[in-house]
Amino acid sequence: MGTCGTGGATCGPCATGQACSSGKCVCNASSCPNGCCDTNGKCQTSSNPTCGTGGLACASCGSGTTCSSGKCVCNASSCGAGCCNGASCLAYASESTTLCGAGGATCAPCASGQTCSTANGTCGATSTGPCTWSAGPSSTSGEITCYWFGQGTKAGGGCTGNKTYCGYCGAETGSNNGGTCPTGITDTVPNTGTPYFAAFPIGGFGQGTYCGMCVDVTWMGKTITATIVDECATCPTSSHLDLSLSAAAALGLGQGTATGDAKTGVTWKAVDCPVTGNIVGVFNGSSQQLYFQNVTFPVAKAVAGGHTATQAFGYWDFGTAVGGMSVTLTDSVGHVVTGTIPSSSGGSVGTQFPMTCQ
Repeated sequence: MGTCGTGGATCGPCATGQACSSGKCVCNASSCPNGCCDTNGKCQTSSNPTCGTGGLACASCGSGTTCSSGKCVCNASSCGAGCCNGASCLAYASESTTLCGAGGATCAPCASGQTCSTANGTCGATSTGPCTWSAGPSSTSGEITCYWFGQGTKAGGGCTGNKTYCGYCGAETGSNNGGTCPTGITDTVPNTGTPYFAAFPIGGFGQGTYCGMCVDVTWMGKTITATIVDECATCPTSSHLDLSLSAAAALGLGQGTATGDAKTGVTWKAVDCPVTGNIVGVFNGSSQQLYFQNVTFPVAKAVAGGHTATQAFGYWDFGTAVGGMSVTLTDSVGHVVTGTIPSSSGGSVGTQFPMTCQ
């Protein structure tokens, strides 16, 4: 590092990552070849907050991007709930027919005659939008807040992580980075057709009437589709929904100066779920109790081996062991399908409800 100075000032050494130029300690390409120079002239290791290499000025990688080889890029790890439009992550809720994709893939246009689902970023047959369940719950004066498993969702119950009221095994990663709806925490659940999930107010939930139902939630000009996987025991009104953190972020709820408890301008309605594959049966630690997940519409009736199940705490209780039996399921809009209950380890029922309303 040697000594540096000018004008007869006392000579002094330059810090690591700096070089003496014209009597001043500076950060440049020769002194900081493997990192970047911050606004204070210090050499920084390339990372998300200080991204760069070759002694160039550091950049801060925004949401949906990550620092790779000294550049802020969009990829599968940084944009799991959207597609990459250049170096920017386009969330599902903001995708369109001309910019569509999932899992951090490059955004691309849908084929002629197809539209992009803002629930999961896939191109599908042209439609006028989701099939609204007219007899299902809805609100034109709703309320929304965000929640995450670490706030108290119970652990165990057959799950390695958290278990929701509707029997979905949740996983939580990351840590609270501050804010009303922190973006540093990621919660996920399996067996849904949407990346977003929500909790329904306990007052109208019964014993799990709306488990697996999908809702379109609109606020501040944006709409997301979320799957109901939980009950909300503390929701203040019957029109209130608790949204997963990713759903809240997609709407802008609790981000920056935006409120984290929206009580005006919120509408939501029940719609068909954009699921793929068959209904999944998940046992509740008993050969006679099952949760039905990955459904187009919520299950309203289940009959197996002559036993009509009753719903309690989100699961269906047949009163006898039913693994391997044929099961007839009726959904909330009247569709009837027949499949086979999986073995005690759970799995596909081998059938799915139609994605049409009646």
